[in-house]
Amino acid sequence: MGFFRQLRDSFTAFEAYREFAFQKKGKTFKYFILLFTLTFLVSGIRFVFDFNEGAAGIRETVEQHVPEFMLAGGELTVRGEQPIILGDDGYTVMIIDTTGQTRESVLDSYAEGVLILKDRLVTKQNYQQREIMFSDFKEISFDKQDLIGLLPMLKWLLAVIAVLGYILKLVWVLITVLILALIGMIISSNIKSGLKFENLWNMAVYAFTLPWLIEMLKNLAYPALPLFWAIKWGLAVYILYRGIQAVGPPVPNEEPPDSSGDIVI
Repeated sequence: MGFFRQLRDSFTAFEAYREFAFQKKGKTFKYFILLFTLTFLVSGIRFVFDFNEGAAGIRETVEQHVPEFMLAGGELTVRGEQPIILGDDGYTVMIIDTTGQTRESVLDSYAEGVLILKDRLVTKQNYQQREIMFSDFKEISFDKQDLIGLLPMLKWLLAVIAVLGYILKLVWVLITVLILALIGMIISSNIKSGLKFENLWNMAVYAFTLPWLIEMLKNLAYPALPLFWAIKWGLAVYILYRGIQAVGPPVPNEEPPDSSGDIVI
């Protein structure tokens, strides 16, 4: 049975679970990896699009709104009228002033913020301040053009995020399959199907097929759909339940008739 036939039968032909339950684990795992990779790549289309759009927006912001600056010899100089105040919402703020007119006390009225001065960078988070002295970077020379030159590296960041995302999501999905197989043990015990855990793990992979496909479409069209987890798990448990029903209880071995009392003529 090929991949697409298995995919279709996983939610259109519950009798196929008789075969899924007892097939080799390697075949099930191969199906799982192919299905997971397919849904991961398709679901990632929106993320890649949003990431590239965000990267383009960052470049535009840097080019048009970040003033010319130079960090050299352990001191920062910024051209233009100062102080430059960004994102002041009364709770957080970012202030740039290399003229010496702004003091650290300006952050006292904020819970979080960033203050960039001529000789240091002051960060405040959860009402606690930390300083980074530019004198620790005397050997470094860095300006706006250098910053713009680093922006193409965001593509490499996307690649790193994709690899890490694939690995972490794979581990999480394996855990969810394990949980569904354990739920299957409870169902199997109640209806006395006689299925073992390895059979139910096989079946759990296929029971999750339709929920994963729906989740893939959801991620493309409406990522913030509320309570989707309940729909996903409810559908997976229902499909697994129908699959266990389709397998049915084990058939007892038939004993040969006792002929010890037969009369032989």
